[in-house]
Amino acid sequence: MLDWLKLVRVSGLFTIVSNLTAAVLMAVYASEALDLRILAKRFAQGGEIRVLWVIAASFLLYLSGMIWNDLADVDRDRTLHPRRPLPSGRINLAAAYVAGVVFAVGALLCAAMVDLQRAPQHGPPHAFYAAGVVLSLIFLYNLVTKDVPYLGSLTMALVRFAHAIFALLLLGPDYLQLAVLGPVAAPGQGYLLVYPLVLGAYILGVTLISELESRAGRRVELLIGGALVFGAILAAGVLLVRAHWLPRITQGDGALQVVGMAMAFGLGAVLFVWLLRSVAKPYLAALRDGRAALVGPVVGAALGGIMLLDALVATSAHPLGGLLILLLVPFFMLTRRVVRMD
Repeated sequence: MLDWLKLVRVSGLFTIVSNLTAAVLMAVYASEALDLRILAKRFAQGGEIRVLWVIAASFLLYLSGMIWNDLADVDRDRTLHPRRPLPSGRINLAAAYVAGVVFAVGALLCAAMVDLQRAPQHGPPHAFYAAGVVLSLIFLYNLVTKDVPYLGSLTMALVRFAHAIFALLLLGPDYLQLAVLGPVAAPGQGYLLVYPLVLGAYILGVTLISELESRAGRRVELLIGGALVFGAILAAGVLLVRAHWLPRITQGDGALQVVGMAMAFGLGAVLFVWLLRSVAKPYLAALRDGRAALVGPVVGAALGGIMLLDALVATSAHPLGGLLILLLVPFFMLTRRVVRMD
């Protein structure tokens, strides 16, 4: 069982939860509202079952992607990472293929169940189509573009971008429609794409940097990847500084509200500095030295910082948003330590 948990990088499920949380909070609270009952009402409209099906589909998309990632890399891993579950033979290749297919089909079935929760006259099966897009991008990355410089990184960024949009189904198909068609059909709804774009840029930068672990590269490529990563972090910081609830620190109705808002902003500032420092330290070392061996720590720090990025974005949307995600961090770190891929 431990080998299967390693194969699917089970700790990454916590980042999926943080992605879902950040996407939902940005979609609901990016404007003036702060009332948590708005979110509760949204969840209740489609029923708790719909929410569970969306979460299940997201998890299965992730699990499928991780398995197909290692299946695609198994020949290379026999040389570079022979102790991993697949190249070591601890998990049979046939069993891994079956699991990858089962998880992929399961994701589509869960998405179809989301569509079945509403009447047929309410439109096409948005959830099924959206999951199909994410799954197609996963297969495109793992089976076609992964080893193609730049294109593989762009595909992975599109996977996370599309998944962040898929997460809006937690609020209902109307949010998904607005995110996809909003900039054209309903101007003013572009805020729904803010988080997917920030996450996509961050992942694009991280994946570009990770390419330099396995191929010869130039320092300028490290600079481009870093610009994307730190640009995404800076964008999240700008979202915090421009948070619609920030003026309430000086205009709050009561001392408790003022203190709470001030503490939330302080938390956001700490998250920004924490994330920036944790990624910048190994990045600057790699940039100065230029050795491929120093790229790994940069990638590890950046991937470990995804939840911090999500918490920062969530805090900019709602003062309590970051706290919700930070509650997951200890479990993520513990799981990552216990179930570490070789």
